[in-house]
Amino acid sequence: MLFADYNEQTFDWWHAEVPDAYITGTDDLEGFEHNGLLKNQSLNLGITIGLNDYWNISLTQLLSERCMTWDGPVWLESETIPDGYNVGDSKTVHHRSECSNTDFVDPFTNEVKAYGGYLGDTRINFKYLLSNTGKGVGNRIFLGTGLVVANNNTLTESPWAKSDHDDDDQTPDRYTPHRHFYLSDGANKMFFEVQYFKKRKNIPVFWGGVFSHEFPLEESDYGFKPSKKYGLSFLALSGPVKAIKTNFFELTSIGLSLSVMHLDESRWEGQGKTPNSEATSIIPGLSFLFGSKAGTFGVSIQKGYEIYANNPGSIEEETDISSITISYRRILDHVIDSLYW
Repeated sequence: MLFADYNEQTFDWWHAEVPDAYITGTDDLEGFEHNGLLKNQSLNLGITIGLNDYWNISLTQLLSERCMTWDGPVWLESETIPDGYNVGDSKTVHHRSECSNTDFVDPFTNEVKAYGGYLGDTRINFKYLLSNTGKGVGNRIFLGTGLVVANNNTLTESPWAKSDHDDDDQTPDRYTPHRHFYLSDGANKMFFEVQYFKKRKNIPVFWGGVFSHEFPLEESDYGFKPSKKYGLSFLALSGPVKAIKTNFFELTSIGLSLSVMHLDESRWEGQGKTPNSEATSIIPGLSFLFGSKAGTFGVSIQKGYEIYANNPGSIEEETDISSITISYRRILDHVIDSLYW
């Protein structure tokens, strides 16, 4: 089976003032809140191959671009702008309008703080069919495990790192210019999942859920240990909607979904726990599936939010999430003879 998922996701975010943060190029504390809009466009391409009647393997590759629009204070033409900055530049080292396809280089040290590109992580998923009642009514249970192979489009330094900006031991260290978002954690991971689905005669004709757990196997090359991830999602499908059918496609189902994802705290070597890294996202959704001779198409609309744990060192933060996904599935009429004996 070939599959592809195109996703557009926006994060409308805000957080309170960052303690001990200075306006760029000055000795003045910021004294302002941070807010902006992060837009993520991604294309997930994959193939699933049946190894035998019980096992299959899926290989997926993520292509993505993430762009930040900074809505906070910027330098104006009417102001005295510090050396090294221009009109329209952000007044904080924490955020600016930029995209993940380019490297972020510290303008003062020329160090690469984040490697850019379009290539995200690669996922290898082995899935075992534990129980299946065939085409009829009944249960379907799958067990899965696999690896997330990291890409180098990642951060090279903690966004919360500070340095001695003036070689004066009497003045406090300051946050260095950095980027908060990236395409890869830079660390290989492993995951497990359990899927349970049930087919019925009545609405919902198909329902079920997935529990997943993902954890890092190592730190990144730059000392970052990603969060452990716990996921629980539910799905219910109506079955064919006979009133909506054309010569080209048929609305085969309308679905409701709910996804709950929890991340525990991540860490940077020498920095300890990352502020605001522990969070839970709750995302309900509405989906539509269309059957056609070319394959199965799907459209999913989601709207959710994140809840941040109030851990020591965390900053008050709010994030609203909006998402739309267009998916495609096509089963190939082909048998790899060497896999069967």
